[in-house]
Amino acid sequence: MTVDVLRNAHGKPFDPHPLVEAWGESATSDVVRDLWDNLYHQGAVNSASYAAVGAIVRILARSKTTDWNGYALMASIEEARLSGGGMPMPVNLADDYESAWTAVLPLALRDLLEAQDDSMVRSAIAVVAFAKGQRTLAAIALCTEDERTEMLGA
Repeated sequence: MTVDVLRNAHGKPFDPHPLVEAWGESATSDVVRDLWDNLYHQGAVNSASYAAVGAIVRILARSKTTDWNGYALMASIEEARLSGGGMPMPVNLADDYESAWTAVLPLALRDLLEAQDDSMVRSAIAVVAFAKGQRTLAAIALCTEDERTEMLGA
């Protein structure tokens, strides 16, 4: 797919691959912020978001350290896709997208095993839940502790 066909969450032409690679090399706050802003913005996603998921999984697979942002971003993109928060999945991206979701499950389980940080635990659980078809559980996992407490009325 060419760069002019892929569009970011704002609807502008955007190739996510260089930014995902930059995140894999050095997860600086600027790179992470740019990834989030371009691939998921206030519940909106687009073709570049779907195209980035496979690249994110490849980075997670080869990374020596874990970064909750990769899992959280994937889970947020999937939640937006299922909620109709953006462009429907382009046919030419569907196979790679589904393959990425199959490949990420063992990675998320691996990283969840050692996770202590709240953001990492929630993000990995959300990815596992989405990969297993548990949309409601995934959505709850994406919520902060305050949001979950409010939901439960506690």
